Amino acid sequence: MSSRLHEIPEDSVASHDTELSTDSCLASATEEMLEVTEAPTKDEDILRQTLSVHSIISTSLSFAERMQGAKLLQDAPLVVIGRGTCGTIFEIPGTESAYKKGSDKVALWNDANLTNIACRAVTEMKTCLQEIFPNVSIPRVAVVTGWVRENDLENWWQENLRRFPKDTRKSGYLFQVQRILPLPKPCREALIRLYFPKTMHESAHEDPDNKACLVRPYLGQRRGERELSNPALSLQNFPLYLDQIEELGLEVEAIQFSEEMAIGLATIHWKACLDGMDMEFVLGSAATNGELPTVVENFKTVAPFDIPAGDFKRRQVHLWMLDFDKADQLCLHVKESWKTCCDKMVTAVTANDPYFPNPAATGTLEQKLWDAFERAYLLAASNLQLTQKGLPKEASKYPALFLKSWKKRAIELAEDMEGDFVEFGE
Repeated sequence: MSSRLHEIPEDSVASHDTELSTDSCLASATEEMLEVTEAPTKDEDILRQTLSVHSIISTSLSFAERMQGAKLLQDAPLVVIGRGTCGTIFEIPGTESAYKKGSDKVALWNDANLTNIACRAVTEMKTCLQEIFPNVSIPRVAVVTGWVRENDLENWWQENLRRFPKDTRKSGYLFQVQRILPLPKPCREALIRLYFPKTMHESAHEDPDNKACLVRPYLGQRRGERELSNPALSLQNFPLYLDQIEELGLEVEAIQFSEEMAIGLATIHWKACLDGMDMEFVLGSAATNGELPTVVENFKTVAPFDIPAGDFKRRQVHLWMLDFDKADQLCLHVKESWKTCCDKMVTAVTANDPYFPNPAATGTLEQKLWDAFERAYLLAASNLQLTQKGLPKEASKYPALFLKSWKKRAIELAEDMEGDFVEFGE
């Protein structure tokens, strides 16, 4: 592996290495694929680099200065960076935080608490899982850092209502959460050129909403007539279907995404004990200081305090798990509850957007993705179960039984619905 860390600039994609203190030891094939000496000019090449979960993004001065400079501003205006069924997400400029605001008190409270249960599970198991899976990056969950108590809501809104965009100035419940930073500008521009109607290219480039670009990797579905005739017209939660992934030559990355989703889902099931109903997976970035302490591996050989501890100018691409407002807790420690738990887990994976590989699909790539997913899920689950006390003796069979039930349900859906997944509305 090269001793020099290559980076992807925000405004022009450059070559990059994958050597990081917390996500190291990549497979040599992946390393060779990523080490490029010249900045790519084709949109497909740009996306192959920027959508790798081992990319390091070096942002432009405009982005970094905007974010760093906003730290000096009190009461900076909030910006909408996402909308969903549970609430609207607002960027807090100059920070790695956001507000999630909604009118459904119970759903938002569920989301805040189950998000942190999932975040704690992932954080606690990251080091262990990284040793078991040295060639992948463990998916992240954004941490919820606080919320406004109901008794304080009226005063809070009186002080902060003016910070919200005019069309969102309606009070509600809210919590503060770590922000998933967007993908870099070259990635955004390439997605627009490749997948937006030509008549929209200029307006899409100029639309400030498209700066909050996150990509949903849909490994379980190819575009059909409906998706082709009604393409996504926003980069917020942009869906990238399996046929697009294949067209871009991202098969290696797709297998890695499949493994990482499997590890993430296993952690949600067997450490957080959640069914994962309607949770999402997105590709986004984060400042490189990350959720673990910053460690400079060669700190004795570099000038003391000459290396930044982490800021907006250097970001790493990650697969993130989010939106737990519809999730429910599982009683996995009670033998009699297993059938109910298994049914909830199967419903969660088959009634969601098609992030996961489809076990009923027969295509060559589809089968490779499912095989990789299945292996990673079973390996992760067996190790995660070792950290749980009081599980029934039969629990070691549960992960395989869950996958078997999932396959059965997927085949039934394929027969009844011609392979389409049931999708929640936005």
